[in-house]
Amino acid sequence: MALPASGAISFSQISVELGAAATSTRSLNDSTTRTLFGVASGAISMSNGYGKSSEFAFAVASNTNNANLRTLAVNAGWDGSSALVCTLNSGIYFSSTAVGTPALTINGSYPGGVTFVNNGTVVGDGGNGGIAGRPGANNGSSGSAGGLALLAQSAVTITNNGTIAGGGGGGGGGSMVTWNAGGKTGTVYAQGGGGGGGRTGLTNSSGNSSGGGTGTINGAGAGGYNASGGGTSSANARGGAGGNWGANGAGGGRMSGYVWGAGGGGGAGAATSGSASYITWSATGTRYGSIG
Repeated sequence: MALPASGAISFSQISVELGAAATSTRSLNDSTTRTLFGVASGAISMSNGYGKSSEFAFAVASNTNNANLRTLAVNAGWDGSSALVCTLNSGIYFSSTAVGTPALTINGSYPGGVTFVNNGTVVGDGGNGGIAGRPGANNGSSGSAGGLALLAQSAVTITNNGTIAGGGGGGGGGSMVTWNAGGKTGTVYAQGGGGGGGRTGLTNSSGNSSGGGTGTINGAGAGGYNASGGGTSSANARGGAGGNWGANGAGGGRMSGYVWGAGGGGGAGAATSGSASYITWSATGTRYGSIG
C-alpha cells in the first residue's frame, strides 16, 4: 500500500506503511520516516509523505532468459532494502537456455521481503531426444531430463496467476532395426528412430537425428521413424515422443525378437525447487512438474 496522496496523514498510517504496529511511537524526525518520505535532512512535513510507499514495485514486460529476480530489481532502481514486488506481465516469459539453469532464480538478500506476482509463464528448458540405436551402437540412448522452472533460495511470497512449468523430458531413442533388402541376401542392419525433444520455453530442444522432432514452446517433438530402414520393421523401433511441460518423455521402441534395447524417456523438469523451505503461496495458479 501507499500513504494517502492528499489530505491528512496520521502517524499510525506511517507506522503501518513501515511494517510496524499502528500504535508504535513515531516522529517525523525518525530515520525510517525520513527515508520513507525521501527527506534525508532539514525541514520535513506530512505533505512530504503524499503517495509514498515503503514498497518498490516493478514489472517485467519483455521475455527474459535465465532471469535473476534480484538483478532485475537492482537494474530497475530498487534500493536493496525496501520491500520488493516484482510482476511478470501477462503474455511474457521467463525462460531458460539450458536444462541445468532455472528460468528464474530468487536468491540473495531482501531485507524488506519480496513478492513475485506471475501473470505470465515461467518455464524450464526441454530435454533433448535420445540417440537412435544403430550399427556399432546397437541400443538407443535415453532422452535428457527437462529443466527447472523456478529456484527459490530466499524467502518469497508467490502469487501465481499464470503458469510455472518444468521443461518436458526428451524422448528415448529407438533400438537398431533389421530388414531384408530387396535383391540382396542376408540381414541388413539400420538405425532406428530418434527421440523427440521435450516441450520447452524460448529455446528449442533438439530432436535426435533419424526423425526426432524438435521441442518448442508450443509442444513436444514427435518420435522419429527411419523410413529407409525397412518399413514395418523400422516402425517397431520408433523413437519416443518428448514430454509436455512437467511430463516425462516417452521411451523408444524396441525391435521385436532382438536383444537390442531402446532408450528410456527423460525425466520431467520440476516446476519449483525450494518451495518447502522458502516459498509462501498466496495463489498457486497452474503448475506443471513437481513442487520441490
